[in-house]
Amino acid sequence: MESRSRFRQSIAARITLLVAIVLLAAGISALVMLGQLRAMQSSFDRLTEVYVVFNQRLAEAHVQAVRVHEQIRTHQRDREGMVADVEPGFLNNFAVALNTRNRSIASAREPIDEAMRSPARYGGGEALEDLQRIQSLLNELEDLVAPDEIDDPRAVLSDVQTQNQVTQLFKSLSTQSSRAIGELRAEVQAAQVQTERLTLVLTLGTTILGVLATAGVALTLRPLRQLTQRVRDLGRGDWGQRVVIPGSRRGDEVSQLADEFNTMASALEERERSLLRGERLAAAGQLAAQITHEIRNPLSAVALNVELLEDELDEARPEGRHLLREITKEVDRLTQVTEDYLSFARRPQPELARIDLGEHLRGLLDFMRPELELSGLRLVVAIPAAPLPISGDGNQLRQAFMNLIRNAQEAALDDELRDEERTPFIELRVRVEPPYVCVDVADNGGGIALPPDQYERIFEAFFTRKARGTGLGLPTVQQILADHDGTIRVASSGPEGTCFEVSLPFPGEEG
Repeated sequence: MESRSRFRQSIAARITLLVAIVLLAAGISALVMLGQLRAMQSSFDRLTEVYVVFNQRLAEAHVQAVRVHEQIRTHQRDREGMVADVEPGFLNNFAVALNTRNRSIASAREPIDEAMRSPARYGGGEALEDLQRIQSLLNELEDLVAPDEIDDPRAVLSDVQTQNQVTQLFKSLSTQSSRAIGELRAEVQAAQVQTERLTLVLTLGTTILGVLATAGVALTLRPLRQLTQRVRDLGRGDWGQRVVIPGSRRGDEVSQLADEFNTMASALEERERSLLRGERLAAAGQLAAQITHEIRNPLSAVALNVELLEDELDEARPEGRHLLREITKEVDRLTQVTEDYLSFARRPQPELARIDLGEHLRGLLDFMRPELELSGLRLVVAIPAAPLPISGDGNQLRQAFMNLIRNAQEAALDDELRDEERTPFIELRVRVEPPYVCVDVADNGGGIALPPDQYERIFEAFFTRKARGTGLGLPTVQQILADHDGTIRVASSGPEGTCFEVSLPFPGEEG
């Protein structure tokens, strides 16, 4: 079964099969035509080599028989005229005539006997029934004329009845031969017409089959042209090129080649996206470092001057002191933003060690639980009790998951979604799908306000839809996970909430 399946899926096998079908059809057509031509040839040979020769020789024998008959009739008239005796010269001529007639009859039956000795050559069976009847009549004729060579010519001259029978048999043979020749000519003509029609039908059928086979080969190889064009487009930098093969063609070499091409194109597209992302992150990091460098010192000076100014104001001016405290808060916020930029720009490489992911996640949730519950959130946690050993930097992974939980918290507590019947919640579930361990962080917020094909934009540096966001949280999470050979993606998003899926390599206990 497996070999037959591979045969059906092989393009070479398909093309070979189509060619074999055409060749088989041509071979069958040739055999049919050969059989038809052999049948017509046997009829033609029977007509030309047997009946025509026989008819010619029978006519010669018939002429001799008529001469004999005329000599007998002359002798009978002489007897009626009281001619007493027969002249010796007449008897000699009569004996010669009898001998010539008998030899002509023997010569006439030679093609008949030859045909009966080779029945296969002349059609055999029903085709030789007329020859058998003629042969039977010839046997009767020879039985009648054979004694004429033995008896005294005078006795033959007196046996008028026998000669009348001979004459009648010649007429029967001539009639039988003429009828057979007529039927055989009609048969040959009908066979010729049938052969012409059959030749036309078989040629047309073979031609149509050849055209269909050619079309089948063209359809079989058509995806190769599509694949060639996609390779050209890919070579020009269009990484989104894919080759689509109809479902009925799945499994053959072209389909496998298309799958490999699509895999290669996806890998190249992902590589290009990664390179572009890396370039963007590098540019963003450089920009963040410059911004931080230019802002940190002025902010420090502003903070110091605000503190000095606050010391100069007395208690009698509460409004002024309130304004200074608000300025201090904004300065602190800006300082935190600069620290975030600096952290993004100078993020260190992870120090990988063997850690228990489940234990680290439980510790992070224990730390954040009071804050989350105090804000009115319900926390749903599903972490397997068994150890989840991975290779990672615990601090950086803690930062990544903390960012995701913070984002989920902000989404679930969005003021626009306030509803007495709605309880905001965050769900964190861990599942093992070797060779990965997956962590789902979900919320019941309003979802991402972007079309699904633009979800990747939220991982771009400085892209944010928050009024006071920096746009560095998710890019930082993605980079941390990339440094751990992991990934993050938007598993789902909509009015019911958003779910982020984090995948990390999971070597298991043997790792």
